[in-house]
Parts: sequence; structure tokens; C-alpha cells
Amino acid sequence: THIIPWSEDVSRRADPTNGIALNALYDKAFDRHLISFDEDFRLVLSTRIKAKAEDVVIREYFLNYEGKILDMPDRFFPDASALKDHREEMLS
Repeated sequence: THIIPWSEDVSRRADPTNGIALNALYDKAFDRHLISFDEDFRLVLSTRIKAKAEDVVIREYFLNYEGKILDMPDRFFPDASALKDHREEMLS
């Protein structure tokens, strides 16, 4: 997924630090600000997704992974500042 969406900043489209390798489910959740990552690259869940805690799928695929650290690439770590902006937008 792109941390800063393509539509928002053309110059960041090919920037490898603007990307995180996520599967389709987490990509969609990230794009919809349902999940993000903290300054230590741990999974953070929005209050909207936590409100659905009774849902088996939400528990299985999100709540069980809250606080887990993102597997990091060997190079081109995700842009921490862009992730901070994403996380703050999710939490607002």
C-alpha cells in the first residue's frame, strides 16, 4: 500500500519509502484508515474497527494482531513521518 496515496502526491508514487507490503485485506483497511502503524511500526487499530470486536473476522484478523510489529524490509524502511500523519488522521 502507499502511505501517501497516489492521488495526493505524484512525486511520492515511485518512492520506495512511501510503501508498505500488505495483503489485500490490510491494504484496504489501511487505505480506509481502519489500521495504521505507530512509531515502532506496531499495528494500531482505529476505534471504528475496535467497535466491531464481537465480529469473528475482526477478532481473528485485526484484534489478534494489534501491537504486532510490521515485518520490515531490508532497505527502504517506511517513511515514519508519513506514517505518523496517517496514524494521526486515523485517530482524529
